Amino acid sequence: MRFPPLTPTVRALLVVFLVAFVAQLVSDVWLDGRLFELLSLSVYPGELRLPNLWQLVTYPLAQIPGPQGVSSFLFGAFFFYWIVASFEQQHGARWTRRVLGLTLLGASLPSFAVGLLLGGRVSGFSFLTFGVLAAGVWMARILRQRIALFGQWEMTPTQLLLLLLALPALEFLASKNTLHLVADLGATGAGILFVELLSRPRDGGGGGTRDRKGSGPRKNPHGLRAIRGGKDDGEPPQWLN
Repeated sequence: MRFPPLTPTVRALLVVFLVAFVAQLVSDVWLDGRLFELLSLSVYPGELRLPNLWQLVTYPLAQIPGPQGVSSFLFGAFFFYWIVASFEQQHGARWTRRVLGLTLLGASLPSFAVGLLLGGRVSGFSFLTFGVLAAGVWMARILRQRIALFGQWEMTPTQLLLLLLALPALEFLASKNTLHLVADLGATGAGILFVELLSRPRDGGGGGTRDRKGSGPRKNPHGLRAIRGGKDDGEPPQWLN
C-alpha cells in the first residue's frame, strides 16, 4: 500500500477543516455557542431560512463538536488525504478543484430540496471524498482498467462502484438519516458527471457514443487513454489526450 504526497489543494483544505473544527469545539463545547449549527446544512420542512444560503457551501466545515467528533474528523481527514491527493497528483490541482466544486453542490442541492420536505441536517467533508473517488472509479471504467482496493484486492470499477453505493445504504439503515443518503448519492453522481462531461468530444461532432453491447467505454475523436505526465494545470487531465 502506497500513500501519495500531501498535495497543495489537500494541504490547504485540511488546514481549513482543522481550523473550523477547533473553532467549533471552542464555540459549542466551551462557550455554549452554535457554530456547528450555523455551518451545517440545517433544513426544516417547508421553511427556507437565511443561513441556508451559505450552508450550501459551508457544510463540509461542520464537524460534530465533542469526543465522538474527534475520531470522526481524524478518520475522515485521512481518507480525504488519501483519495483526493492521489487524484490531484495524477491530474493536477485545477481539475481537482473543479471536481470538488461540482461535488460540493452535487451533495448539498439535492439534500436541500429533500430537506424542505423531510427536514434534516448535512455536515462533514466525507461527501467531497465520495465525489472524487466516484470520479476516479468512473474514469477507470471508461479506460477499462481494474482497481486494486487498498493495494490488495483487485476488482472491476463496477464492483467498486457497487461498494460505494452499498456504504451509504448501510449507513442509512443504521441512522435513518435521509439527507446524508441523498448527499452521498448526489456526491457520487457529481463525480461521475464530472468525468462524463470531460470525456465528451470538444469539436461537437461524431463522438460520445458507446459500443453496441453498451458495456464499453465512451469513444471520442480525442482517443481517451491513460498516459504519463501532463500535470500542468493549464492542460487537460492526463487521461484526456
